[in-house]
Amino acid sequence: MDGLDAWGLRVTPPAALGARLLAGLWNSMTLVALYDGEDKLRYANQAFRDAFLREAEGDLDFEGVVRLTHAMGTGACIQESSVDDYVARVRQQRRSQPRRAFAIELVDGRRLWLTETLLDDAWLLCEANDVTSLKRAEKSLRISRNRALEASQTDFLTKLPNRRQGHGFLERLLAFSRAGSVHLSVALVDLDHFKQVNDRYGHAAGDLALCDFADALRSNLRASDLVARIGGEEFMVVWPNASAKDAFDSLMRLHVRRVVVETPAADRIPVTFSAGVAQATMADTMQSLLERADRALYVAKARGRDRVEVDGGAAPPRRPEVP
Repeated sequence: MDGLDAWGLRVTPPAALGARLLAGLWNSMTLVALYDGEDKLRYANQAFRDAFLREAEGDLDFEGVVRLTHAMGTGACIQESSVDDYVARVRQQRRSQPRRAFAIELVDGRRLWLTETLLDDAWLLCEANDVTSLKRAEKSLRISRNRALEASQTDFLTKLPNRRQGHGFLERLLAFSRAGSVHLSVALVDLDHFKQVNDRYGHAAGDLALCDFADALRSNLRASDLVARIGGEEFMVVWPNASAKDAFDSLMRLHVRRVVVETPAADRIPVTFSAGVAQATMADTMQSLLERADRALYVAKARGRDRVEVDGGAAPPRRPEVP
């Protein structure tokens, strides 16, 4: 008859309880296997057999299970060049701790979270749960997060880094520049008379002009440089390890090349720009550096636009030759 334990719960006698536990384990969705001290498989429930053994019969040890499942195209994915290498690696880890938990991937694409418990008599209890749906949900969340993060740092129209991303990049680079005493230059770039483009050709043409200019500006830079759209028709360019002359030459190559936007209505819109360049000093903050670039930009506009000026009037006197 059933009795009561110390907490007043009804307890089934061990003999009857063992049969019920085995029946429950056999039908459990958790994969369960028990290996003896010599690593021979002594028990495997239906879920474990479905994943690893299927129609296998006879005595098997751990290595035999691995080789059999590999031959049948079931069981764990083996990344090693051979089954021998896989068995050798797993044997080094197996039974190395009283309890060990890790993920494995099956040939059929499922992901399992496996727990190995080393019992006092050296038998090994293995339990595994299917976490495939959790992993898929985790991957989906990670992709969504990455997309949201990228969207928060990217200008929707031009696909350039936005103001936040651009300023963050400049802030980090400025700190690095101060620490390493290396050159760093920045420019603020404005499209000339952009409102007139919108008024005359329409906002769709204006958007096209922004995108074409952004592409031209980006293609004119090194892989280490950054261009960000920080306002309506305003861009910021950052040149790591570059002097003001290097930045000036880079912009002048684009200035000489000229950008002409062709609209669907067959309009050809010449796009010119004004820019102000400043080279960072050891005393500069991001704000002071951008203020100096903005001051140079103001000078470029005051002198008729369609030109590049360097803060302090130190612009190189010549334009670089363009091949």
